[in-house]
Amino acid sequence: MVEWVESTASTNADLAEAVRSGLTDARVLLTEEQTAGRGRRDRTWTMPPGGGLLMSMYVPWPADDAAIVATALGVAAVDAIGGHGVPVALKWPNDLLLPDGRKVAGMLGERVATDSHVGVVVGMGLNVSWPTIDDGFEGAGCLNDANPEPIDRPALARTIITNFDEELRRVEHYGSTPVLDRYRVRCATLGTEVRVQTPSGDITGRAIDIDESGRLRLETTEEVMTIDVGDVVHLRPQ
Repeated sequence: MVEWVESTASTNADLAEAVRSGLTDARVLLTEEQTAGRGRRDRTWTMPPGGGLLMSMYVPWPADDAAIVATALGVAAVDAIGGHGVPVALKWPNDLLLPDGRKVAGMLGERVATDSHVGVVVGMGLNVSWPTIDDGFEGAGCLNDANPEPIDRPALARTIITNFDEELRRVEHYGSTPVLDRYRVRCATLGTEVRVQTPSGDITGRAIDIDESGRLRLETTEEVMTIDVGDVVHLRPQ
């Protein structure tokens, strides 16, 4: 089921509350405006009304494999956006970048559990057609910066949702390895010197792989580390 609303505080929060109130089937929620959108580390996510795609999906999913849902959405979004004329790449863990390195989307997955079932809510904010990017949003971009032709937002949303469904079906049939392989191919972080901002401090090294749990493998001057969570800064262009 796909639902659209004019405005809401957070599509992720709305779906999570719906699950806690008894929702058990897959659901998609889109809005023109979020007043309290969140990114990683509880950062705010703002966007002009009508300037992009603000959407969340709930899928029933095993708790021990929840991270793969956001991975599948990342792959689905890269392919959908490319099909609409704009090449983008993933930045680990789940941002989307234009070829010049500006960020056009962020994704956030959250495990939601009740006494009777468990699933994942994964949301995405995608900048599509902002008239301007304010100075306060350094490093941000939008799809119309890279494509002079207007992008049909409803058509793009349908393509992302369809691709996401197909990626999850592949995981159900073949396991997580194929979607992780597809993620690696689309990930601009791999092979790059990076600084990873983690809760325990910054780590600098070369991103060498994504493991089977979706974690980043980082080669430093001293060791190869596995990083579960962090914000990545690319230190040299691709």
